[in-house]
Amino acid sequence: MGRFRLIDWMENAPAPARASAVPALVRSYVHGDLAPEAREVIEATLTLIADDPSPDVRRVLAEALSIHETAPRHLVVALSQDLSVVAEPLFRRSPCLIDSELVAAVALGAPSIVKAIACRPWISFEVADAIAAEGDRDAVLAMLANTGADLDGEAFATIAARLGGDGAIREALFSRRDLPLAVRQSLIAALGEKLGHFLVGRAWIAPKRAGVMLREACDKATVFIAGSADEAELAALVEHLCASGQLTTALLIRSMCEGHIRFLEAALARLSGLPATRVYALLIDGRPGALRALFARAGLPERSHAAFLAALDVWRELDYDGRDGDKPRYGRRMVERILTRYQEFAPGEVDDLLAMLRRLAAESARTAAREMMAARRERRRSAA
Repeated sequence: MGRFRLIDWMENAPAPARASAVPALVRSYVHGDLAPEAREVIEATLTLIADDPSPDVRRVLAEALSIHETAPRHLVVALSQDLSVVAEPLFRRSPCLIDSELVAAVALGAPSIVKAIACRPWISFEVADAIAAEGDRDAVLAMLANTGADLDGEAFATIAARLGGDGAIREALFSRRDLPLAVRQSLIAALGEKLGHFLVGRAWIAPKRAGVMLREACDKATVFIAGSADEAELAALVEHLCASGQLTTALLIRSMCEGHIRFLEAALARLSGLPATRVYALLIDGRPGALRALFARAGLPERSHAAFLAALDVWRELDYDGRDGDKPRYGRRMVERILTRYQEFAPGEVDDLLAMLRRLAAESARTAAREMMAARRERRRSAA
């Protein structure tokens, strides 16, 4: 078919016939061993198809071009500015679109376009930041499920702040292994606050009681996630807790009751301004006077110093016994001895720290019992 005959046929054929001819034309252009004149004819024909009155024909062209890195750039750009139904295949996978074009499309595009971008085989940090800041729920969910999306801490924090109240978004965030611990903790804290408002609103619990219960539950979750943190993550988590006012004396005492010396080290280094290595050396074998000076420099209330000294004394003495289920037993022994030692340091005092230690002792005893019974049930099932 000659040059003008092909163009005439494309102009006069019905829309379904025009659409059916598009994939073969694109393949010929991309893969064919064509003479310059033949390539010029096909490119001209494809350019005319980009202006076809039928959106269905233009979408077929966009789909055919979207998988080829050598597709004519002017066609990709033109079709990406078309109706959403036409442009969507290009935004979903075309390697010809650059980051600045994708970011602009996130800012100006329809929700279906933003979701298409969120599903691309690879998303750069820059594009991910744009979707985190401006994408709707569906686009953000698609991006979080996309293993090819490069998300940094800023993107995760933005999503948590914007959409963290949505249960599906929260679940998708928690399922990401690369979710920063600081963002994970902020979601837990926000969820606890939301639950507290719900319980108080239903008059199921007194406001002050709800506050204590939820704060301690959040502290417990914070200590748990801190236990798996590396040095950089721990520093970022401590910085987040400082900024959000959650790095409390009660949280630090709980961390010591569970034997998390690294968390206490990172927190005291941040609060005191001393190098972490110096703080760790003091925690390992520092004398009471030096430790009290460290606690004071970190801004810990003087009445809490006895609890920290007791916790450090016990931590230096205890170690895992190596048996199955030792972690809950260790935790129980740790908090019970801290409670006993604290009462020796501060005889006759009845304060909130003593009450908290008693609650922690009860909690650790119940946890140890549950773990022991679960282990026994598992052994019986294995033996059956």
